Amino acid sequence: MTRVDELTPESIRGTFAGKHLLVTGVTGFLGKVWLSMLLDRVPEVRKVTLIARGQKGQTAADRFEKIYECSPAFRPLREKHGLGLRALVKDKIEVLDAPLSKPLCGLSREDAARRMADVDVVVHFAGLVDFEPDPRAAIDANIIGASNVADLAALTPEKRYVHCSTTFVAGVAQGDVLEVITPGLSPNGTSFSPKTEVAELEAELAKLSSRSQRIDCAMGRAKVLGWPNIYTYTKGLAEHLIEERDDVRGTTVRPAVVECARRFPFVGWNEGVNTSAPIVWLLSTPFRRLTARPSNYFDVVPVDTVARGMMLATHAMLRDEAKQVYHVASSHVNPMKFERAIELTTLALRKQFSSSESWFERHVLKRIDSYAADPDRPQVLGVDDTKRIVGELRQLVRKIDVKNWLPPSIYEDHGEKLESEVRSLGTDLRSNERQLQSIVEMLKQFRPFIHDLNYVFHTTNLTDATNALSEADREEFGFDIHTLDWRRYWLDVQVPGLETWSIPVLRGDKVYDDPPLPKDHHTHPAHEISVVGITVQA
Repeated sequence: MTRVDELTPESIRGTFAGKHLLVTGVTGFLGKVWLSMLLDRVPEVRKVTLIARGQKGQTAADRFEKIYECSPAFRPLREKHGLGLRALVKDKIEVLDAPLSKPLCGLSREDAARRMADVDVVVHFAGLVDFEPDPRAAIDANIIGASNVADLAALTPEKRYVHCSTTFVAGVAQGDVLEVITPGLSPNGTSFSPKTEVAELEAELAKLSSRSQRIDCAMGRAKVLGWPNIYTYTKGLAEHLIEERDDVRGTTVRPAVVECARRFPFVGWNEGVNTSAPIVWLLSTPFRRLTARPSNYFDVVPVDTVARGMMLATHAMLRDEAKQVYHVASSHVNPMKFERAIELTTLALRKQFSSSESWFERHVLKRIDSYAADPDRPQVLGVDDTKRIVGELRQLVRKIDVKNWLPPSIYEDHGEKLESEVRSLGTDLRSNERQLQSIVEMLKQFRPFIHDLNYVFHTTNLTDATNALSEADREEFGFDIHTLDWRRYWLDVQVPGLETWSIPVLRGDKVYDDPPLPKDHHTHPAHEISVVGITVQA
């Protein structure tokens, strides 16, 4: 990787040099990668204050310590600095345990004013990425949290605020989606007051006692305005509220589907379960029918490309040159359609199944082609039918009484073993029924984005920002989606990365962090830290 040797005022490193950033959401997938990239490639940044929350008996500082010592996202820093990473973090990072849902994130006005007086820009990643959460949680995380962080930005000298949202706030729009926010104009063209909408939503939710009632209420209001689910509804409302403010100077970064790393922190890294992981998992089962429209764009972006986009937007904000919106997407300059994604997933899975220890995977699943299916057309042995059959089998198995069905002499010799096998079969059927229900829910929630709606998210602003960079800066920080070879990325990076880091979570397995930094420098030098994962370059 080429380094930028000359710190000019126009360079990325020159812009960040000596600056103090306040950042939220660094415990999330994208936030981790962005912070790791910042510390790795922009060592001149003076200070980063992180707003986080402790959990499970850990303070926020303890939680972040575990992240930088063990998260795969920080491998490049551990490899570069070894035990010196602890000193770097101590010098550069302050962790503030503060609830985003509280006014001024729980700080007194005096404390907030004192802390913000030295901050050059606020970067907000935090949010709840769940299509159908309890609306109260979504309001707290995506609306109130964003507004409270903006209140902190308003106390900084330059009032700079970089807000991470999602391209899918476009809602029911079709075709070209431009990089613009029109406050008070919903996706379906309805004029509304964002403040009134939030107030009325909260008032209605306060009257409801069950989670399902609250979800139905929020979904109803979302669809009236043209948002397909609670996630895009609350993220969209946050954008409108921020854009209406005159006490902050904000820019909004909207990533599309954030997926496996292309290069940084290393090839293929992913975390958690995102849009593509359940789809790839589904296509690795006998249910090879994906209810997607083949001609629709599948707007996937590697996480390190998104981190670069956030870096460019923050660079522009620090130079007071930021645009209103930056899309980080692929459909505009390097599109891939669902038909192609399904084809490449099938090829990747065939390669994987060829070396499987499972006879069924080697000789059956390997030979089944995946294809796009109409969600409104009944399928022979589709997911719904299979779920019904499995449920009926489970009820039948529950009625089996081995002791009463077998003669006493046979029961005495074999009854215990048969009862154990019946219990095991019942457990497997229950697990299969739950998995099938998960598939049903997944396909229902994803339908708007993989079948009903087809977007082309324009990325002119990031392209222009990249063209304005020096050659060295473009190599490290430029928007690089146009150079992505989809076949190579999907076969060698995306599907193997999901199989390593995400799909095990869907199967109920654990995905382990890296071992922590050693405590004894002499017996455990930094270069002995375990580095495992995918090594193919894309």
